[in-house]
Amino acid sequence: MTGRLPPGFLWGTATAAHQVEGNNVHSDCWALEHAQPSLFLEPSGDAADHYHRYAEDIGIVAALGFNAYRFSVEWARVEPEAGFVSQAALDHYRRVTDACLARGIAPVVTLHHFSQPRWMAARGGLVWQEFPERFAEQAARVVRALDGLAIVCTINELNLPAIAAPYFRGRASAAQRAAAERALGAPLDAFFLHSPEEAIFGNGLAAHRAARAAIRAERPNLAVGMTLALSEEYAEPGGEAHRDARCETYYAPFLDAAEEDDFVGVQTYSRMTSRADGSVGIAKGGVPTTMGWEDRPEAIGAVCEWVASRWRVPIVVTENGYVGDDDDRRAVFIDAAIAGVRQAMARGADVRGYFYWSLLDNFEWMLGYRQRFGLVAIDAATKARRVKASAHVLAKLYPGRE
Repeated sequence: MTGRLPPGFLWGTATAAHQVEGNNVHSDCWALEHAQPSLFLEPSGDAADHYHRYAEDIGIVAALGFNAYRFSVEWARVEPEAGFVSQAALDHYRRVTDACLARGIAPVVTLHHFSQPRWMAARGGLVWQEFPERFAEQAARVVRALDGLAIVCTINELNLPAIAAPYFRGRASAAQRAAAERALGAPLDAFFLHSPEEAIFGNGLAAHRAARAAIRAERPNLAVGMTLALSEEYAEPGGEAHRDARCETYYAPFLDAAEEDDFVGVQTYSRMTSRADGSVGIAKGGVPTTMGWEDRPEAIGAVCEWVASRWRVPIVVTENGYVGDDDDRRAVFIDAAIAGVRQAMARGADVRGYFYWSLLDNFEWMLGYRQRFGLVAIDAATKARRVKASAHVLAKLYPGRE
């Protein structure tokens, strides 16, 4: 599979603002990180200082030969207090976009990547009845301010809180929950990753639709979609009904909604195996990553094929990657994952882009800095960048380059 990829195929890597920028002090995540005792292993602090070093990082993206870069615009920076819009923050993200365009890199923006303003959390986050309207306002102001965007992702992994509810909700002690709620000034449900299912399926999808309409009103030709957390779903004997129920509960309603979009962002890292007793986990004989996920690069190709078999919406792989300290394994994972995507395309999947997660080793939310996905290592003290060998492996897999 060495043929050229389709014209306009987006080939790149990705980051999220709170995970790499640093000092996102007006966000709900920052408040939660500094609550005592905290749900977070450690605070984000300066992160990778991408806020100041974005030009250097985009230079790395360009030097590796990628033609696209996905990043998020931090709502808490743009609207740090309700009704106050920071022109300085919008200007910053315009400079990030311009830096991409100057190097021939297509900028891809995500509008909500888990974090949000503290004032929004204090009002209930996704539970607040006005969330869709307020998010649509943010979507409109961002796309109005930024020229040259390739595509826009509204909400990152909108379905994830529903899938991960047992994990996220089960890990907080009573003391951590109380501290978190004091920091937010609201129930913990106001934090996106703890959003209740009814809010995800109600206000979450409503917010996506409202943002999509606002973006189309501002930029009629700008492609818009949401991104979803999708695992390859497998079943041991007796677990088939549980597997099918997971797909119909956590994936199908969102993919149905995505058929009204210009694309769906597929974000796949692993495979989930349903067992006869209803539990899910790693398949027998599977190898866990440092996150405890099954090490399975073939998952992304399988998911692309599954989505294409039922839904008629173009696919952009907005996240896929390997987590761990073994960069040799990351290189092997990347090679196999891309082969799987290309096989899915050969079998008819309309895949229009691939973004490796992540460009940088970054802040992995509640798990802090111990989980490493990046193509680029960051020195914790100096913030110096070191491009890993796996980055060059990924770069060489794109046969569409001139």
